[in-house]
Amino acid sequence: MKNRKTLDYIIIFFSLLGLAAMIYLLLTFTFNLISHNSCDIISSVISCSKVVTSNYSTLFGIYWYYYGIGFFSIILILSVLRLFNKNKKQNKIFAQTIFGLSIFGAGIACYLIYVEIFLVHHICILCTTGHIAIFGLLITSILRFTKFKYTI
Repeated sequence: MKNRKTLDYIIIFFSLLGLAAMIYLLLTFTFNLISHNSCDIISSVISCSKVVTSNYSTLFGIYWYYYGIGFFSIILILSVLRLFNKNKKQNKIFAQTIFGLSIFGAGIACYLIYVEIFLVHHICILCTTGHIAIFGLLITSILRFTKFKYTI
């Protein structure tokens, strides 16, 4: 039981990590509160500006980072609810929802990684942080559902 709570905290960590990266993109490219060049580390390879302003940066006219904010917010809310909820049936539903969303998110992340590398030819470090958070959520969710024994 203690290991499962630890995994819940890890899910919260990855949710906050991804949410922070998406909010940084929002503050930079929507509200212009942060310089666009702040995450252009190596402009020939790593350039958030080139990725976020590319033709592939939106879906239905909405920037991908808005979807990321929604995704990570939902995961975060469900994780926090799991920690404080005593109802086992509801907690199971929360865990299954987090797992399903993680699988869906990982699929979207794979597509976005493909777009960055093969279509835009640039990497966004903040987007990559979001992708890492999504795969972290997926791995943690898988561990949550397995009988895997470990020590922390």
